[in-house]
Amino acid sequence: MQFSIKPGVKGIPRIAVAFILALIPSIFSVTRLYDALFWYVGLFLLTFVTLKGREDGKGKWTWFVFEAVLPVFVAAFTIYFMQYVNLVDHNKMSATDSRLLYSVMYSAEKIRFLYEMPVIVGVYFFLRMCTVSRRFAAAFTPLPFLFIGVVNYVVYHARGHEILASDIYSIKTALNVASTYKISLLYPLLFVALPYALYFIVCLRIKNEPKILPWFAKIAISLVLCVGSEVAFVYLVDDWSKTNAPQGWNDKGSIYNGLLMNIALSAHSLHQKVPEGYTDSYVDDLAAQLNIDPNYPGKVTEDSANVIVILSESYMQLKDYLPMMGVYKDPAPYWNGLKENTIHGYATASVYGGNTPNSEFEFFTGITTGFMPTGSIPYTMFLKKDTYSLVWALDNLGYKSTAMHCYLSSGWQRPRVYPLLGFQNMMFIDDFEKTDADYFRNYLSDQKAYENLVKVATSGNGQKTLTFLATMQNHGGYQDAFDNFPVTQYVTRSFTGDLFPVNNYINLVMESDKALKWLLETLSKEEEKYCVVIFGDHQPQISGFTNNMAPGKNSSWCVPYIIWTNYEMDQDLYNNQFDGKGYKYTSLNYLALDVMKAANIDMPAYFQLIDSTRGEVPCINATGYYSTALGKFLTIDNVQDPADEQALSTIRKLQYSFIFDDKTNEFENALKNTIDNVKNSR
Repeated sequence: MQFSIKPGVKGIPRIAVAFILALIPSIFSVTRLYDALFWYVGLFLLTFVTLKGREDGKGKWTWFVFEAVLPVFVAAFTIYFMQYVNLVDHNKMSATDSRLLYSVMYSAEKIRFLYEMPVIVGVYFFLRMCTVSRRFAAAFTPLPFLFIGVVNYVVYHARGHEILASDIYSIKTALNVASTYKISLLYPLLFVALPYALYFIVCLRIKNEPKILPWFAKIAISLVLCVGSEVAFVYLVDDWSKTNAPQGWNDKGSIYNGLLMNIALSAHSLHQKVPEGYTDSYVDDLAAQLNIDPNYPGKVTEDSANVIVILSESYMQLKDYLPMMGVYKDPAPYWNGLKENTIHGYATASVYGGNTPNSEFEFFTGITTGFMPTGSIPYTMFLKKDTYSLVWALDNLGYKSTAMHCYLSSGWQRPRVYPLLGFQNMMFIDDFEKTDADYFRNYLSDQKAYENLVKVATSGNGQKTLTFLATMQNHGGYQDAFDNFPVTQYVTRSFTGDLFPVNNYINLVMESDKALKWLLETLSKEEEKYCVVIFGDHQPQISGFTNNMAPGKNSSWCVPYIIWTNYEMDQDLYNNQFDGKGYKYTSLNYLALDVMKAANIDMPAYFQLIDSTRGEVPCINATGYYSTALGKFLTIDNVQDPADEQALSTIRKLQYSFIFDDKTNEFENALKNTIDNVKNSR
């Protein structure tokens, strides 16, 4: 093996290109992460070096040593720049005095860097097994991982948290709305493309590689090393999972686990484990203990109301944020001014910035995703058969059900899932009455959505209706201006300095408030009784709002809701909306219980079971729960009260029985009979 540092005249263009490739990202990195400069300088210096085999054939065995060192170098480069594009300029990096990516990421576990290397080394030896030369195996190995890094960068900036294994189920939906987001490609270019181009030049300096072993021996050894590396990675993931969980919030996945390890952990956790102490008869035993008749279907009377459920896309309570920006005018005066026959509150959702179907799932089934694998999307991953829900329950009581969604039918497999939840009818954007003038930006306005909703909800002809509407007006993609939606400047300063998305969103909420006023005033004139619940599915991903300024803890997950009736609401229910400190907190999986009470519907046995856990744990989502005993929010893995432990265990076991356990019990047989009766009566 020979090293040569004689670029010569022919090497000047190569050195010049390498200098530019190193200089440009260095300029952007000099005030950010200092260890990036070591990479740029080091790679630039390596472009002067030529490595080749000796013409006399001597020293070829030193290539074995080089073969061992090269994949480690490849893995180190890949991990660094895959993470760099994700974490540069994030709050975690800005909040520390350290300007070393390694120091921030591996401050607590110094050896964690080694946990992600085997999977990259395995890819290198896979290419070697395919008889790819050393230099091209080294050159191409980083590409799939750097691509993952760029995808993660895009996803993070679109929805506020990183990619997980479950996102593979969401690709089609993501493509539906991708055009509405504007993502800068500056960072991927600076911190991935340019360093990779420099790295590629370095790899090309490996020349005249000697043939040390016969081809079959090289393939065999590479196969063993490839399989061994990947097996080692699987073992490390399993070992890491014993003390660490996949992170689905903000950039904690990269910070605490590393991007590759976090994705692998999320895949590792997709299998739902049987809860400790669970038995096939658990639900039956619990129902007997609570004196709940599994066959009780619920009850409606002449006083029972038609039910309208509105999921307001990306809706948040702005009045809690704006005072910190020097603004005190409420953008939603109608919503917040409603008092008569109106319950106001906050509910915790299990998602932030995206993954709307989880909020739908929690509301209709009463089941939280808090105990499901991190990143789970039940619609695409777990709902494969008829699943009991509020829809089946009300259909069984004589209601006519319709699901209306103001966008494409291809999102989240809804045309398959809605019937499994019990909906008799479905409408997607092509089924709505509309014109081009009814759009704000790329989405149907709430006003037009509500006009379509009223036509459906009031078309029962004596039969009570359950109508679900998912709006789209306020969907993400707030950075672009549109001719069909002029934006008035509402705030003049922002913590991020990026005012347009903030003002754009505020203007959208103001339009939603006007549409809500039209809807409720229209329904107030109806002779039939209507109970309306409207709630946000999640908060929007807008960095201009700092979430720790919202009320309570877990504020990034808080969404507002109202329950409104066009008749006199039960006074006990109305008076119980305050807890002495402000609006009560609940969670989306419990919200349907209050809707049934407000609509004068006696709850079926299933929802009585769901309600049985609410006393101790009145609020639960994917990040934690509220402890009645202790009067505070806690994470699910930080239970501090025995009563909480028992209630959470009950919730986990009920969820497992109803969603994951294929074996049936008496209670579930009763639910299946209800579903069969509804289907046979249609």
